[in-house]
Amino acid sequence: MSDELKAWNDFRYGDETALKLIFNTYYYPLFNYGHKFTPDDHIIEDVIQDLFIKLWSDREVIKETSSVKNYLYKAFRRRLIRKLNYAPKIMGFPMMEEKIQFDIELGHDHSMISQERIHSIQHKLSAALEKMTPRQREIIHLRYYEEMEFEEIAEVLQLSVKDTYKLLYRAIDSLKKHLPRFDYLIILYLLKISRI
Repeated sequence: MSDELKAWNDFRYGDETALKLIFNTYYYPLFNYGHKFTPDDHIIEDVIQDLFIKLWSDREVIKETSSVKNYLYKAFRRRLIRKLNYAPKIMGFPMMEEKIQFDIELGHDHSMISQERIHSIQHKLSAALEKMTPRQREIIHLRYYEEMEFEEIAEVLQLSVKDTYKLLYRAIDSLKKHLPRFDYLIILYLLKISRI
């Protein structure tokens, strides 16, 4: 059993230190993931804190998991979307999950490419990403930034594994369609998705 799964089981049996370890491990990854949905730091922090408070209060009924990361991302995403859907209702207009934006950007590993070229590619990538759905941008993030397996992504997005594959390949097709071929290849390198 991994240290992470041991910490998960220890927390379930009331070990507060184990929960703090899980919190410290996942706070920044969850925070960064939250920024893909909203730029509002306060909402993201509230949702993370609410999630961990809920975990602690429900620890006796929480089940074992084969992936702590997957469990937390799924729970965080569900709570964040609920909160983002709720906020506009307070102000008088509803928001659907499909309307929530999901932003993605290139990483900073571009030592082989000039800065000017990177800026040009980033501009083209932004335009190509605008043509994708928020869910397509999200699946690219989960697969290639978070390095989740298809089964994990399916659970987080609440899709079947088959639909998860379809969504990813639609997202990649969209990138191919809206980018010049060479720029597309560079972006694959920068996103570390050259295995496709």
